[in-house]
Amino acid sequence: MVTGAKNKGVMLVKGLCFDAEEARVRTFILRIRPGTDLMEGIRVFCEERGIRSGAITTLLGSLRQVRYVYPVVAPGTKAGLKYCDPIAVDGPIEVLCGAGTIGVMKSDGTTVVHLHAAFTDPEGRVLGGHILEGEGAVAVTAEVVIDVLDGVSLTRAVDEETDMPLFSLGD
Repeated sequence: MVTGAKNKGVMLVKGLCFDAEEARVRTFILRIRPGTDLMEGIRVFCEERGIRSGAITTLLGSLRQVRYVYPVVAPGTKAGLKYCDPIAVDGPIEVLCGAGTIGVMKSDGTTVVHLHAAFTDPEGRVLGGHILEGEGAVAVTAEVVIDVLDGVSLTRAVDEETDMPLFSLGD
């Protein structure tokens, strides 16, 4: 069953519930230069270009350091988990791959980048998680492919069901 307009709305298929919207896609390829914070660079690029909904489909490069979090068990919370305290790793860091979502905060309309990545530390161990803004300066280059999702509104707010900050489709 689909509610709302064609190609938009809450879908319920065989007991599975999800939201879906159709988007038109434009693609940008971005090179972030040495010394620029990865997350800030992506966010500012999106603000300057008016990108309010998008997907980071490719992320490769190197960082001088990285700050990230990942989920840990948290009994008593709605989702049963929370993010760990931020972890900082000094580089050089090799970013193996990354993907993310670009949208706006429901509360004030500011641009927000939600990025996950797998990367190696200086000893070659593979780590990964949710990348945080700040302390993520590019070492040599960061290559980012951004698909702009025209016709879709991605807004981030605390989700009532999980009590976690999540993107939703629509305002």
